[in-house]
Amino acid sequence: MKIPAIFFVLLLTSNLVSAQIERKPSAAHSDSTVKPSGKMDNKASRKDRLKDLDLTKEQRSKLKEIRQSNQATKTAIENDAALSDAEKKKQLRDLQKKQAQQIQSILTEEQKAKFKEGGKNNS
Repeated sequence: MKIPAIFFVLLLTSNLVSAQIERKPSAAHSDSTVKPSGKMDNKASRKDRLKDLDLTKEQRSKLKEIRQSNQATKTAIENDAALSDAEKKKQLRDLQKKQAQQIQSILTEEQKAKFKEGGKNNS
């Protein structure tokens, strides 16, 4: 009776220990993620593209304000229990489009062209 009990306890603890092992993403996928649509979302390249635009201090400040404002709105949409998943998805998509327009509005024509060109190279 003792041996099966000891075996069971060892088996249980080994499962608990293995469940707590931290799994780190492989180096190939550390900067990018695969969206449900199958497209790659490379956040590092978007940040690099913005850095390459040589934004002025004022533009960086406005960009930060836009992101913070939209993040608050995004959180409110995600936490709104009155909305269905489809409505949330639509409102988040609209918010994303609005943010893109706001960002485009603070860029100069040269910066807009440079940003679009960078996006074509990464696609």
